[in-house]
Amino acid sequence: MELLVPTRLRYPATMTVLLCVIIVAGLGASFHQKSSPAGVDRFVAHWVHRLAGHHATLMEQVIRIGDPLPVAALVVGLALGSAALGRWRTVLFAVAGPTAAVFITEFLLKPTVGRTRYGQLAFPSGHTTGTAAEVTVVLVLFLGSAWLTSPMVKAMLTLLGFGVSLAVSVALVGRNWHYATDTLGGICVAVASVLVVALVIDELGGGPYGPPVRGGRGLDPATAVRPLRGLAPHERHESGRNESARAGSAGTGEPPRR
Repeated sequence: MELLVPTRLRYPATMTVLLCVIIVAGLGASFHQKSSPAGVDRFVAHWVHRLAGHHATLMEQVIRIGDPLPVAALVVGLALGSAALGRWRTVLFAVAGPTAAVFITEFLLKPTVGRTRYGQLAFPSGHTTGTAAEVTVVLVLFLGSAWLTSPMVKAMLTLLGFGVSLAVSVALVGRNWHYATDTLGGICVAVASVLVVALVIDELGGGPYGPPVRGGRGLDPATAVRPLRGLAPHERHESGRNESARAGSAGTGEPPRR
């Protein structure tokens, strides 16, 4: 069974989660029960308004990418597509990842931090959280897949994904919905939440060799029985003979005959 986060990427993923948690914690502590912008917020807003302030209609459309309905539609689409392929681990990931991110933002961090803008809770940005969560889910599914091996394609997907999140963030700042640090917090919450969900699903699923057995350890690939489906006819015959020989030796205590 294919892991959501390949073994070689588990350490970088864990470090990414830790970095995102530190950023969110630091920003949350800095803006607790405040409504004023930080210096970096003023700087970013100045340049966004200067460069894109006259594209108000376009920014409004970009913001809609992070609306609840488009985010929910993409969640359902990914879940249904994964279910059609029989990839139930991916179904759980596609639903639980964004759901966890949005829940943490809307029901835990916003009330706890209490940062407001125009009387509305602002940190972290909910639109950015939803968008970045979906982007992270797609990147995890594609970048961790065994069939996608081209570094160029992976790099392009990564740039595209973060470009979408950045575009929504810029639009939110440009339309004065959020400060820049609100959007940064939303991205960090989304990335950390989705990666944690992926790592937990992999851990509970026992890795690529099935569910945990014998104290939580997955089946050793060296002792795993190769399924008959997909074997050539002569391989099936040999596999059947070997299995019969092992069964006979286990029952009689005698070594298998060759």
